[in-house]
Amino acid sequence: MTDPTVADPDLLAGRLFFGVPVPGAARAPLEAALPRLEPLLAGARVAPPGGWHLTLAFLGQVQPELADEVVRVGEAAVAGVGPARLRLEGAGTFPQGRRARVLWAGIGGDAEVLVRLAAALSSAAKAAGLRSEERPLAPHLTLARFSTPAPVPQEALDLVAAAAAESEPWEARELACFRSTLGGPRGARYRVVREFPLTG
Repeated sequence: MTDPTVADPDLLAGRLFFGVPVPGAARAPLEAALPRLEPLLAGARVAPPGGWHLTLAFLGQVQPELADEVVRVGEAAVAGVGPARLRLEGAGTFPQGRRARVLWAGIGGDAEVLVRLAAALSSAAKAAGLRSEERPLAPHLTLARFSTPAPVPQEALDLVAAAAAESEPWEARELACFRSTLGGPRGARYRVVREFPLTG
């Protein structure tokens, strides 16, 4: 029997980040809207629905010898944190206005749990000597990225907001560590390499 506290350096290395997966039932209305959404987003790369997630902390390139530190960061962040009831709601861009780089769907429900998790991950990563971001989290689901900043049509924002309003709420029961592999026609591919239960 393997020790769950020991990290597999072959898995927990590379481009890593912590996030919360978005289950199929919750993303279904947005996924169904993609054929109408994509033609409205000229020059954008739409993220494949199977990899949709809520990013909480990006670690960047992590060397295999730091795999155990990654596990300790995840375990420290979830300590005392229970499941979060989440839902998709609204739509927007980063930044706002005519030079958008990201189109997103917003997160409602217990979104403050995600904000607390992100802050705990940042603190634990910094203490472990791993990369951490200082800016506070604005919980969101990234749907598309623009290589060249561009305005997002109001029709696209309305479509995302309407689809999000139809999505089912879900209970996030774990924090996941993802590995990101760059390349491919649809951009990066994501794989969950470790889960940290939110048991409270």
